Amino acid sequence: MQQGRGLNGADFLLLLLYLNKREPVRGSTRLIKMIFIFTEEILPLLRSKGTILSEDALPKFFAYNYGPFSRDVYDQIELFKNIGFISVRNLKVDEEMEEADDWEEQSFIDEMDSQGDFTNNTDGKFMCYQILSLGAAYVEQEILNKLTNGEEEVLSTFKSRITKISVRSLLRYVYTKYPEMTANSLIKDEVLDS
Repeated sequence: MQQGRGLNGADFLLLLLYLNKREPVRGSTRLIKMIFIFTEEILPLLRSKGTILSEDALPKFFAYNYGPFSRDVYDQIELFKNIGFISVRNLKVDEEMEEADDWEEQSFIDEMDSQGDFTNNTDGKFMCYQILSLGAAYVEQEILNKLTNGEEEVLSTFKSRITKISVRSLLRYVYTKYPEMTANSLIKDEVLDS
């Protein structure tokens, strides 16, 4: 069996939400930057281990107001939410979030607003992304068997690091390592000086 045969960016999004006992990803900023780092750093590592995935199967990122941005990722999230694979819920209803995460999340909300038609979905909210039973069953039946244990371990470690780092630190990492993605950033000085 060839590892990764038939996998695309949407499969990896579901897989990342599934791994580590289905640990949710808190915050739109964190999720978008996680998928960006995945495409830039983790995917090349997986390809070196034999994973096959064409470039056109990945979300496209571009430099925007708050760093790397991809409408493709948001579209995938909406699709998975609508078919019952994932839940997207507002954490501000459930708990108090730290100020730094609120600041970064508002940046993402503003970015989504400027892209059009997402205001009602994210305005003033801090979103949590979690895979549901239907999505988990799909991952178990269609995705996991296409990975080696080594590939799964790389992805689990990656997810753990992304979910544990602060949003400010995550942004600082992305802004420092990928300066071309900050060309249009409205918060570049604030991120790099903090």
